[in-house]
This record gives sequence, structure tokens and C-alpha cells, in this order.
Amino acid sequence: MIRLNAFFKVKAGVTTAQVKALTDELVERSRKDEGNKGYDLFESTTQPGVYMFCESWENAELLKRHAASEHFTRIVPELEKLTDGGLSIEQFKR
Repeated sequence: MIRLNAFFKVKAGVTTAQVKALTDELVERSRKDEGNKGYDLFESTTQPGVYMFCESWENAELLKRHAASEHFTRIVPELEKLTDGGLSIEQFKR
């Protein structure tokens, strides 16, 4: 089992609606990817504009397929344009 926590902070002036326009589709489609055990987005209650994806995957191969999927390769670059410094990813295994 692999767990990813991906953090990002949006640029000044970016709204929750702009973020959700991209992340809602990413979450919905990623949950359907083979090997996905959980895929959620959280907004910080203590740091305005900070978000975190929490993802769980069966194994590294299925995570790799997800990272190459059409929805991931299309949406993540668009999301990164809204961020201040891109995504910071922490990966854990069990």
C-alpha cells in the first residue's frame, strides 16, 4: 500500500471555485483508477489557500499508471499554474 499526501498553496487571488473546477474532476476520475483505495482533497482550516490531496494506492505500478493517465496529465499541469510553487509530495508505504 502506498500513501501520498500532496500539498499545494494557491497564488494570491485564486479562489476556491477555481481550484474546485480542476480538483473535482481529478478526484472523481482518480477514484475510478485501478488500484485506487482513496483519493480526497482537503482545504486547510489554519492556513488560507493551502490544500492537500490524500491518496492511497495498492502498489507502485498502479500509482505509476495513474500518473500517466489522461486526466492526471491534463489536469495537474493546469492546477500547478494556480499554485505558488507547485505541489509538494510526501510518499509513504506500508
